[in-house]
Amino acid sequence: MAGTLYFRSTRTQAITEKDSILLADFVNTTGDAVFDGTLKKALAVDLQQSPFLNVVSDERVRQTLAMMGKSPDERITAGIGREIAQRAGVKAMLTGSIAGIGSQYVVTLDAVNAATGDTLAEVQARADNKEQVLKALDQSTTQLREKLGESLASIKKFDKPLEEATTSSLQALKAFTLGDGQHSTGNDLGAIPFYKQAGDLDPNFAMAYARLGTAYNNFGEVQTAETFRKKAFELKDRASERERLYITAHYYADSGQLEKGNEAYELYKQTYPRDITPYINLAVTDAQLGNFEKALATSLEAIRVDPDEERGYGGAAISYAALNRLEEAKTGANQGLRLHPEFMSLHDILANIALAQDDLSTMEREESLAKSQPDLEWAAYYRHGDIAALHGQLRQAEELYEKARQVGERVQVKSPQAFAVGERAWVQALSGKRKEAIESANATLKILDDYNLKLLAGSALALAGENKKALDLAAEVAKNHPDDVLVQSVFVPQVRGTAALSSGDAAKAIELLKPANAYDKAITQVQYIRGLAYWKAGQGKEAEQEFQKVLALHGSAPSDPLMSFAHLGLGRAYALQGDFQKSRTAYQDFFALWKDADPDVPILKEAKAEYAKIH
Repeated sequence: MAGTLYFRSTRTQAITEKDSILLADFVNTTGDAVFDGTLKKALAVDLQQSPFLNVVSDERVRQTLAMMGKSPDERITAGIGREIAQRAGVKAMLTGSIAGIGSQYVVTLDAVNAATGDTLAEVQARADNKEQVLKALDQSTTQLREKLGESLASIKKFDKPLEEATTSSLQALKAFTLGDGQHSTGNDLGAIPFYKQAGDLDPNFAMAYARLGTAYNNFGEVQTAETFRKKAFELKDRASERERLYITAHYYADSGQLEKGNEAYELYKQTYPRDITPYINLAVTDAQLGNFEKALATSLEAIRVDPDEERGYGGAAISYAALNRLEEAKTGANQGLRLHPEFMSLHDILANIALAQDDLSTMEREESLAKSQPDLEWAAYYRHGDIAALHGQLRQAEELYEKARQVGERVQVKSPQAFAVGERAWVQALSGKRKEAIESANATLKILDDYNLKLLAGSALALAGENKKALDLAAEVAKNHPDDVLVQSVFVPQVRGTAALSSGDAAKAIELLKPANAYDKAITQVQYIRGLAYWKAGQGKEAEQEFQKVLALHGSAPSDPLMSFAHLGLGRAYALQGDFQKSRTAYQDFFALWKDADPDVPILKEAKAEYAKIH
């Protein structure tokens, strides 16, 4: 068991809630590499239970190291740590060490004033064996929190034993630490194997499963993500309060229970107001629902809370773009890159903004910088496939979707493979290539058993007239996800509405799509299908409004093939209203986008025939 604790502290003023504390790397003289990085991670988790202490983020450390001309992976020694702290205006630095004495281990924590070098508090504990080291560190941290000025009431409320707050396995914590190192730079693909290893080493490691849920959700493998989220949620009492809130909020929000998810994030924000995570995820939900002004305000608040974190700038850039404020979007993303040049996802955001500004050379330059990360490489091919489809170049689009699929196959991740084939099916269905769309949709379902893909394939099948299978897929997803607001209100109605439209019942399609009205401000597919339904029902004005909604999302989705189909929809809607001048202009806009289209695309032949009849 852990041995006696020894304390000594000076009368130097303790830190306050406004001060930050920097963690240096542990000095490990035991010769055992399992402690390298692991004890620092454990210490960070332990200290971050406290709403009082403000631990300097890894992002801020990397940013300051870059300003110092050092590698972002530089080991933080006491000397380098003091320089970082002084440059960043951080009051306190915490150094740790572990030494072996026979079969025992001595863990020492020393908090110093970064400006003067004066000791604020020092705590030392002894562990009788390696298995007790985390317990000794935990006991030391609790005492240190009191010495640094945190109230006993706060410590009592937010002080779960470290082996319960994370894991009792040093090896599992080591793997988790390596995973978080990848995750913290936006490389979830690189993080997944480490998180899996952590879960294998300790099947009760709640945060390892939570991180896996987040990573797979980011890739669109929602079924796999849900499995890990559920596992984390079942183990949430084996996590610190901060991590329990993280697990709970993600469990609800990422499974579509948006109200419960937002409530959990709000509680997270109130409990840990200096943690950027709840702000970022609240902004994500608002953007998903098309509440872009609110998403922007929350992202800007995230930047205020932690101006050194990349995610705030990325979120703000995405929101600005969705509001078609493209120069501000570009500025926001570039601010994030100046702070964190290692975040490749910001290059992907800038590529999307450049496309929205019709600046293809900048788009390709940004993509070339991002392609070092496989998930962004397949995103670039996927984007180019959509761009080709937007211009009616379906053969080229299919080749590019195939390249995206091959990247997924190369790195052994199924979601990009399946989504590339699924997008091909959707584009083929939109273009009137029904037989090909049905084949592609069926191929999608063979790659990955995932409800997101069932809905994508179902939409393509319904648009291609394969209604029975489409409706069976929608019914299956609806049954298995009764609490998912977007599944129940948007995506299942989309499949059902499309099937009704394909069977010739436009009025039924409009009725089936009504539940989506409250949630579909950012979902072009539903807007487009509703526009088609209104057109088929002879309601030209209503159809016009839906197609205009699609075009209004150009800033956030400039590669969406529906950006050209919506012009065709407008031509049809204006003709229905008898406004032939506007109708001709809209058709001409469509033809301009499709000037280099494959000549045999059915929808192009239909459009030309319709245009010839306009007086």
